[in-house]
Amino acid sequence: CWRHEKADDPLIEKKEVKQWFFKITAYADELLEATDDLNWTEGVKLAQKNWIGRSVGAEVKFKVKDSEEVIPVFTTRIDTLFSGAFIVLAPEHELARRLTTDESSEEVDKYIKASMRKTEVERQANKDKTGVFTGSYAINPANNEEIPIWIGDFVLAGYGTGAVFGDIHDERDFEFLNKFDIPARVAVVPEDKEEAKKVLAKEYSYTDEGILIDSGEFTGMESSEAREKITAWLAKKGLAEEKVNYKMRDWSVARQRYWGAPIPIINCPDCGPVLVPDEDLPVVLPELDDFKPSGDGRSALARATDWLNVKCPECGKDAERETDTLDTYIDSSWYLYRYLDPFNEEKIFKSEPANKWMPIDFYDGADHATAHLLYARFIGRFFNKIGLVDNPEPIGQMLYHGKILAADGSNFSKSAGNGVDPLEVINSGYGADALRTYLMFAAPAGEDIRWNPQGVPGTFRFLNRVWNMVQEYMETGDTEVNEETAKQIKIANSQMVYKVTKYIENDQTNTAIAAMMEYLNTLSRLKSGGFSKSGVWQVALESLVACLAPFAPHISEELWQDLGHDTSVHIDTWPKWDEEYLIADIVTIAVQVNGKIRAEIKVDKDASQEEVLKLAKENEKVALHIDGKEIKKEIYVTGRLVSLVV
Repeated sequence: CWRHEKADDPLIEKKEVKQWFFKITAYADELLEATDDLNWTEGVKLAQKNWIGRSVGAEVKFKVKDSEEVIPVFTTRIDTLFSGAFIVLAPEHELARRLTTDESSEEVDKYIKASMRKTEVERQANKDKTGVFTGSYAINPANNEEIPIWIGDFVLAGYGTGAVFGDIHDERDFEFLNKFDIPARVAVVPEDKEEAKKVLAKEYSYTDEGILIDSGEFTGMESSEAREKITAWLAKKGLAEEKVNYKMRDWSVARQRYWGAPIPIINCPDCGPVLVPDEDLPVVLPELDDFKPSGDGRSALARATDWLNVKCPECGKDAERETDTLDTYIDSSWYLYRYLDPFNEEKIFKSEPANKWMPIDFYDGADHATAHLLYARFIGRFFNKIGLVDNPEPIGQMLYHGKILAADGSNFSKSAGNGVDPLEVINSGYGADALRTYLMFAAPAGEDIRWNPQGVPGTFRFLNRVWNMVQEYMETGDTEVNEETAKQIKIANSQMVYKVTKYIENDQTNTAIAAMMEYLNTLSRLKSGGFSKSGVWQVALESLVACLAPFAPHISEELWQDLGHDTSVHIDTWPKWDEEYLIADIVTIAVQVNGKIRAEIKVDKDASQEEVLKLAKENEKVALHIDGKEIKKEIYVTGRLVSLVV
């Protein structure tokens, strides 16, 4: 950034500072348990589960050789402990420097300083695992063997205990062993004898369940059973205990900057942090002309001494206001409730409107699957616990719409300089409608899109064809259209309107546009049977323009006027289909629950099994018979029958 771009500017340095946190980890289990029931895009639900990262395992104590120090290590695979070959500490670990011998100190210091200049994301993304030997050894509690203690920046201080034990049964550890030539033994082998030979020869890292070997009294035991037994055995010696660990950490909400909601705390040298009394709320930030960082790690608010210096509410002595401000994610995680009661000056919001309108029916969003959306769920649960709202979940249905990626699949980034300026595309002659249509045509709503420079020219050609057909129609006479052509136009029209309507309802914008493209091709072919200002062609083109309007709003508005309307195409113009002309494309499916027919549904003849089963289960009559029950079997006989066994 501008403070570190010149050669003589100071290097960025990572320091530990006191922070304020929201204790989101106290909600980890309930957030995790409720995730499966969310009507959200599956990828977002999976991201939240992985972010919470609940792991059930054991915490094992490794004593340090010739020392009173003990290194606790969390592991989910204690069954491989007998093959433990090394310990790796995070560079920030409190023992990292204490366990470093004089001979290793120079190299360790250099490594730790280099690690501190990397972000955690960079450290985890680096495929080439690095490390440095401390010179010290730990004692493996399973077999009392000495194993070396290393420092590696791929281990994070905030996860588990900030230390891991490594062995041959983890691919990352396997690479580390080979890179630094650390001796290792095998403790788990597959039942297949030929495959077991390869594992024993250390041809690859075997990470699955198997049979224990060379593991003392546990030799011959299945690994899944051995985990519990080894934990209990070491627990009797005071060297292990069962543990549940979470990848998620508490939410750091403090920021050292001028903007943001004030943290209502007064710091007293005697009383410590003291809440600002209710009668003194809200805390209002002072107006600052200079809010550049000073380099001392404090917000510019620390320079507003008239605002900063106050008396402690508890002891009356001189104290200071908290100069950190709150993370902006906090407001973006609860504003949805405030919208329902925005002028309330007495409380955050009234419960009545919140309980009436929440949760949100439909949320269409892209990024922040593990930030904003997880935080919103956390705050919703907090509001529920203190009695403000009835429903702990703030969002009913959530659709993730994908991101636009660079052509090589990487994220667009200012630093990488690989962005595409929408205005350049628009101003190069294609216009906003062609760009909009391309973005909704390139992939289904929930998938990321790789930018294709040829995509916008393609949708531009499609829109040009629509434009030209309407203009050509406006210039034709009033000649007759033959009966067979008129019928074919009506069939194509009803099928297009039906498909586009259903595809939009299912967030399948790409197939909706494809259906319009197919329809335009059909109309172009049918022109040979008579193209004139007749009722059938007027309806056919009005339907196309109306269906196109959500995707290409500007060209559609103009074409709608050309077709003789003085109202907007965007208001009450959605076309209807005629069931009579859908016979070729729509089939009726009977839906059985435990052998009894409970409903009939109409589906597109080309609908996938997944789509048909979804529609069947959403049918009101069917839902009555499956609600709250476990579906044990789902059968779809194509075009005829759905059978659900509950």
